[in-house]
Order: sequence, then C-alpha cells, then structure tokens
Amino acid sequence: MKSNKFLGVFLLCHFVVWSLLPLLLRPNLPMDSAEALIWGFIGEWGTNKHPPLSGFFADIMYNIFSHPASLYVLSQLFIVGGLVYVYKLARLFLPQDKAIISALVLEGVAYYSLVTPEYNVNIIALMLWPAASYYFYKGIKEDKLSDWLLFGLFAALNLLNKYVSGILLVCLGAYLVFTATGRARLKSWKLWLAGVFALCLIIPHILWLYEHDWFVIDYFLSRSGEGKVLPYGLAHIVYPLKFLGSQIMTSAFALIALLVAWRLSPKEQISVAKKDRIFIFFAGILPVLFMAVISLILGIKLKSMWGSPVMYMTGICFFTFLPFDIKKSFSGLLKSCYVALVLFALAFTLQCLLTTSAKFRLDAKDFTSYVKGDSYAYVGGSVWLASTVGAYAASHPKVLFLMDEATNPWIDMEAVNKKGILVVDENLWWYKNYQKIFANLPEPKVYLLKVKTIFGKEKEHKLYYGAIAGEN
Repeated sequence: MKSNKFLGVFLLCHFVVWSLLPLLLRPNLPMDSAEALIWGFIGEWGTNKHPPLSGFFADIMYNIFSHPASLYVLSQLFIVGGLVYVYKLARLFLPQDKAIISALVLEGVAYYSLVTPEYNVNIIALMLWPAASYYFYKGIKEDKLSDWLLFGLFAALNLLNKYVSGILLVCLGAYLVFTATGRARLKSWKLWLAGVFALCLIIPHILWLYEHDWFVIDYFLSRSGEGKVLPYGLAHIVYPLKFLGSQIMTSAFALIALLVAWRLSPKEQISVAKKDRIFIFFAGILPVLFMAVISLILGIKLKSMWGSPVMYMTGICFFTFLPFDIKKSFSGLLKSCYVALVLFALAFTLQCLLTTSAKFRLDAKDFTSYVKGDSYAYVGGSVWLASTVGAYAASHPKVLFLMDEATNPWIDMEAVNKKGILVVDENLWWYKNYQKIFANLPEPKVYLLKVKTIFGKEKEHKLYYGAIAGEN
C-alpha cells in the first residue's frame, strides 16, 4: 500500500507549475480561453461553437478574481479534479499504488500537461469524463440514489460542455444494453430518475438551439471537414488511422513509461474481475474506437483534440490488461511522472521564449489600450483579437465574432449601428472583406508588434484596426 501523499504532493506540484508558467510567460490569454470568457460575459445558453458550460465557468472565475489570467488557474483546477477522479475510478478496480500511478502517469499525456494553459471545452472534459464514469459504475455496483444523481449531473455537464462528449454517454448506454450487469440495472428506478434529472439540466440548451435554428451544428460539421480533402476511398482509411495515431503520439511518454516498467517488472495474472474488465472496455477503450469507426464509415477527418478526454483510462487499462508487480517499479514510475512534468514545462517555456507568434507574444493590455477598446460598446473582427479586446478592456465591449450577424444572434445589430463598433483583425484580407460588408468601415490603421526571442530573432506583425462610427 502506498500513501495518498504521493498523489497529493504531485498534484500540488502540477497545479503550481502549470498555473504559474503561463502567468509569467504569456502576456495574453490563448484564443480559446479569451473566447470562452466572452461567451461567459454573453451569458447565453449556447454559443457559436459549443454548449455554454465553458463560458459559465469562465465568467464565475472572472467574477471572483476580476482578471482574465485567472483562467490559467481555472484550467488547472479542472486538470487536478480530473486526475483525482481518475484515481477514484481506478480504486474501484486496482490496489492503491496502481491507482496512484494510473492518475499521475497522465502527466505524460500532452492533453494533461503541455496544452493545459489553454482553458477550453477539452480541458473541462478531462474532469467530466472520469467523474461521469466513476459515478456511473458506482451506481451499477451499489445502486445508491446519490451515485445515480451525481452521474446524471456529470452526464448533463458533459453534454453542456461539448457535443462530442455524448460519445462517452453512448458507450455507457451500450454497457447498459449489451451486458447482463447493465441490463439488470435498467430495472432500477434510480437510474431512470438520474436520466430525467440530466434531461432537465440540458433542456435550457436544447430550447436555445431550437430558438436559434440549430445553427451550431453547421460549425461542428464544418470542423469535421477541415483540412486537405483526400480521395473518397483513401479518406476512410487514412483519417481514422491518423486519429488513432495522434492519440498514441500524444500519450507516448506515458505509454513508454508504463511499457518500460512492465518490461522490467515481474508479470502478474489478470486480477481485475471479468465484469470490471468489461466496464473498463466500454468506458475506457470503446470511446476512442467509436470515434475512429465514425471516421472510417463516413470518411471524415476528426480533429485530434476531439480525442483529448478518451485517454483518461490509459493507466487503468494498462494495469488491467497487462498487469505487473508494481512494488519495485513504483518509485521509478513516480519519478517518470515528475520527469514528464519537468520536460513538458520546459517545452512550454521554450515555446513561449522562442516563438515569434503574435498570439503568444502580444501584450493584451497594451494593445487594448492602444486601440482604445474601452471607448466602444462593441468590438468585432477575428476571434482572437476581438475576444482579446473584449476580455481585457475594463468595459468589456460586446463581441461580434468575424463581423457576422448570422453566427452572433445575441448581438443587436441596430444597437451596433447606433453606437458604433471597433474592428480588429490580424489579417488584412479579412479586414478588407469586412469593408465589403460594412461600407462605412474606414481604411485600417496599423498596430505594429515587434517580437524578439531570447536569441535575438525578430519578427514584425501588423495588426489592423478601425472603427465604424455610431449614428449618435
């Protein structure tokens, strides 16, 4: 038995490192984070891309700390919470030492480390997936009303966070239908009450979608088709293999650490009960296979980041199906988790110091002040710059993403015309395109951003802005 202090100390180190690094190294929020904050300010039951949950949480965090950078901390709260739930889930099947490693080894999965400074729906899913699976299987085993209601809560939160998370719920539903244990629980009124509870929680979003003609579905379909289009037959082969390969590559450090420990340790017989192994397959392996099969059948390209939550059972699956004696390798595996923390933190640091990307190096406060963001009730343009101004301006002007009325139904265009709007974009072509739509948009002014790396490499970026004067 290993003390939970190993889990607690590591999670504290993770939280401190990944909260401080972006605070110190990034003078502006990543695009997804700024966009989520804008969704929170809007306060609608839907957005132009996703369900509303990420915006709700971002708004709560901002109201507590009154600074956009608080989202860096919010992101790590979800990561740490997710790792705790992975540990709790693992303890349903594994001894304590293996459960600890099952959680901590996820530090070697880039989704849990390198990309976590960018708060978005994928980060939230890293907590919601293991939480939903944990309470689901607790409900299956013990049939307690509290567990079923908590499952209903997390099932609803998953759907209110990201539509792709419905795949986990489909897989859990398949467990109920195709296994004897699951079918037995279908007779439980507590399970059905949890379903009703979940439905009640998501009804506001469903009504919002209906009122707005389900336009968010168009975004989802367009994202699945982005990128170079392959010949019909080839797409059905390449896209699913590429998706599966991206999940393996993203998890490479964790998989290598586990494989090395397995190779050097005495092997064990599978000790996890068959009914537990069946659940682990349905909740931990089937989701990624399900996504690959969708790509295989439809021939559509899936974004690799859509698979970010499916690796949450990496350690659990390994210890279940390739068991080995962890007594002598526990220390080495724990050290490998710290190595992963250090290496990914170093990679992020170098990325911030060596990049000449404007999205990493723009001083958001300086830019917002320069374009007088506080002087306008509305700001429009590229998602990144418009969200940045909306997040960092003290007055928080309302954002018209891409200057497109159709995908911003919460914006009153009559009010925009009366009060005027600041337009910002990093791409001159897009700014010129806005001029075709809004004839009174003047020629752009230029904010010149000079980026210099620690080695002296310098690059200039031109950011364009202008304002449409209001009628008053």
